[in-house]
Amino acid sequence: MTLEIARDPLAGESFTWRLSLADITQGGPFSAYPGYRRALVLVRGDELRLKFHRHGTQRLCPARRGTRFDGDWNTECTVPQGPCTDLSLIVHKGCEDSPACIVRAPSVLALTSRRTLVLSADLYSVLFILSGTAGIRELRERRVRHAHARDTLLVRPGAARTLLLENRGPDTARIVVLRWWPGTP
Repeated sequence: MTLEIARDPLAGESFTWRLSLADITQGGPFSAYPGYRRALVLVRGDELRLKFHRHGTQRLCPARRGTRFDGDWNTECTVPQGPCTDLSLIVHKGCEDSPACIVRAPSVLALTSRRTLVLSADLYSVLFILSGTAGIRELRERRVRHAHARDTLLVRPGAARTLLLENRGPDTARIVVLRWWPGTP
């Protein structure tokens, strides 16, 4: 079962990018997305194994949550330790004569107190709260956004931004950061 969080454009079958959460209760094939690149992050569960036919394997777990792969790859998954949930970013590669798409490797920030995060001017960025509570504000602003587990903050390309992130709970806040630029369809 898949819950779409955001996409561009907002409606229609084709998209330049899409962000979603998917519950995986049993192993099986992943949907193919020819012409797209993917980033995947394990957000719930202990283990998700991916088999990319002719391209190796990847084991996602709490110590290594994210990976990237081509939407053209024949991909299957197994959930050896029970159901999982993944955060999935799917980005259009673009045409041969357009600029290539960019999909940065997913990262997970462990936030125990405060830190800054610089976001590039030319990329989309998403901050997905994996666990805990965080205060997020742009360095030059006063307004603080309070984000809790499963909240998502989408930052569109524009001016470079410096965010001040602050843990607002008793436990470490974990924040998934995804960055991308779609190719032109």
